[in-house]
Amino acid sequence: MDTKTEALYKFLVDNATNFTDDWLKRQRVIKGSDYSADAPPEVMGRVKEQNSNYVRLVAKSLFQTEEEMKETISAWTSQTAADRIKSKTDLTEVAWNSGVFRRVYWEYVQKFVKQAEMEITLDDVFSWEAKINYTLDYVFESFIVVFMEILMNRLASQATLIKELSAPVISLTKEVGLLPLIGEIDTTRAKGLMESTLTQSIDARINTLIVDLSGVVMVDTMVAHQIFKLMDALKLLGVQTIVTGIRPEVAQTAVQLGIDFSDIMTEGNLQNVIKKFIQS
Repeated sequence: MDTKTEALYKFLVDNATNFTDDWLKRQRVIKGSDYSADAPPEVMGRVKEQNSNYVRLVAKSLFQTEEEMKETISAWTSQTAADRIKSKTDLTEVAWNSGVFRRVYWEYVQKFVKQAEMEITLDDVFSWEAKINYTLDYVFESFIVVFMEILMNRLASQATLIKELSAPVISLTKEVGLLPLIGEIDTTRAKGLMESTLTQSIDARINTLIVDLSGVVMVDTMVAHQIFKLMDALKLLGVQTIVTGIRPEVAQTAVQLGIDFSDIMTEGNLQNVIKKFIQS
């Protein structure tokens, strides 16, 4: 590392705290954001520490190889992206602050150039520009990748949870389970229902599953087909299925659509099933 680059690095590191103070002065008031000017003291303290460390990491890239810089930055962005997700800070605010950080960074480089008691050429400045801006671009790029990965994983987990909650297999005894279905069942939900029910039935180790349709107001051919497939799959697993609570309008629709429930064990209501299979 040449003398001038070393001096710039030391200047940036020594002024990391002052840099962060200047950066914070440009923050807007945005409710719930870590970057907000009125963020709680504990949040502001953590953000100040992260930002000061960010200043030092970018300065360090002046004498790092590309591979070394990416390894260093990736560790920082992984932690920071997780914090921003936790605080519900959106990407719009992250992007805005990325621009603010870049502007302040170059203001400090300009301060160094003016204060330094050494001959600094345009070649020196453009050499620093290539390093610093490449690093800042990589920071934003890697931050977005980690941020979106965490966000998509959370959405996937929530979607799985919603599916499970929309088709919960309730253990009535060690051997008997209940699947209460409520609301409209479209093709997508019916497919998810099959996957979730099979998994839950195996996990619960039941041998009888009561499928209660009293909360279902409509069944079309495709949905009925999925229900039949579910029962066939359960049968292969050694689980007997009993359908209960078929509403009159659902029964009428089934007849009109030519849906045949004759091979399926049915009961008029859940109480009857409980009496036969639970209390016996």
